[in-house]
Amino acid sequence: MKIELDCLPCTLRMALRNARLITDDIGLQRKIMIEVVKSLQSINWNLIPIELAFLVNRVITEATGNPDPFKELRRKSNDMALKIYPELKKVVESSVDRLETAIRLSAAGNSIDFGAYVQPDLHESVQRAMREPLSINDYEEFRRRALEAEHMIYFLDNAGEIVFDKLLIETMLDVRSKPFKSITLVVKGGPALGDVIPEDVRYVGLDKLPNTRIKCVSNGVEGTGPSMSSEVVRGWIREHGLRVFKGQANFETYDDETDSFFILMVKCPIVARAIGAPMGSLILKHSR
Repeated sequence: MKIELDCLPCTLRMALRNARLITDDIGLQRKIMIEVVKSLQSINWNLIPIELAFLVNRVITEATGNPDPFKELRRKSNDMALKIYPELKKVVESSVDRLETAIRLSAAGNSIDFGAYVQPDLHESVQRAMREPLSINDYEEFRRRALEAEHMIYFLDNAGEIVFDKLLIETMLDVRSKPFKSITLVVKGGPALGDVIPEDVRYVGLDKLPNTRIKCVSNGVEGTGPSMSSEVVRGWIREHGLRVFKGQANFETYDDETDSFFILMVKCPIVARAIGAPMGSLILKHSR
């Protein structure tokens, strides 16, 4: 997907939310907003939406002089999710279909997003996931592929949310009764708002899953990895039999990838239109 006009006011709201998250200094908040507005004046309309988030991240990083201004917030998000992990595990283990339940919870975990929300109510998100059906639910195909695939690539999204992803992958391994030959976890190669970076993977223990490796894509800064939409990354995708993309940004970037699974909460009217589901929907979509 390419950016649209509606992406611009959304970017400004994202910038304001995140400026307020990292500083109480009104002068610094104003500086961040002015610099974001200036950057948007010369925007390239061929960008993918996540590159606007990278723009906001770059402005905040430069304005604060802090190379990782969201480090503490990512840690708090991880701790918040880890705190309820035992409860989530019990929900999965006591359910009729453990894998489907873990998928629902993973989609609900996508509510943890600095770009879209400030502080989600995780208990409410979990209760809603168990109460309401997925608006798009390609579960049977996902289950079949999860049982048969030997190699999985999983594009992670946000800190905190990855605890829900950990639970999903653990449940997949349990239902399979055997490990994947390889699990490739794709994260940003450098800080970008609340997006997962390698230290977050290690912090929540995702790297301890069998046959797991981490690959990094760019956060918009040179030297942090290949561009998300590059042929290099597309090549990684084609090497795996099971392809899972978590969250809106990964849907926006890879919606043209066939034979892939997208797990997300719809938080944007453009995505709602593209995916064919209302705002707030929880989604498990297979692209054919």
